[in-house]
Amino acid sequence: MLNNFDNEGYLKNVLVLAYLGDAVFNLQTRDFLVRTYQYKANQLNKMANSIVCAKNQAEIMLELKNELSEDELDIVMRARNSHLNSKAKNSTLEEYSLATQFEALIGYWYFNKLNDKIENVFKKYVVEKL
Repeated sequence: MLNNFDNEGYLKNVLVLAYLGDAVFNLQTRDFLVRTYQYKANQLNKMANSIVCAKNQAEIMLELKNELSEDELDIVMRARNSHLNSKAKNSTLEEYSLATQFEALIGYWYFNKLNDKIENVFKKYVVEKL
């Protein structure tokens, strides 16, 4: 059951945007792999994990930063300054912070129906590098 609350205000929370962005990036990655490769599920999972890992997302975020608008940079900076209570087990705190920034940006784009931006980033930083 959906609660009746202010989605706009709620989704200004960058960690909520990162949560959403993580799901979007994971789904896009798995969808791409299933449509592109005829591998067994465990092979697809290994490939997906190497794409969606914090280290890879951090590398993408570092490359993207110079291409962002003021609004996008605001999201990224707020995500950078958010207090993270955990980190990925196979990444540094810096990589985890950058990955959170990336996921918040993806969540921001998704929420604002800027799917072309998500698609372009995916093509440039994932598809072209496989």
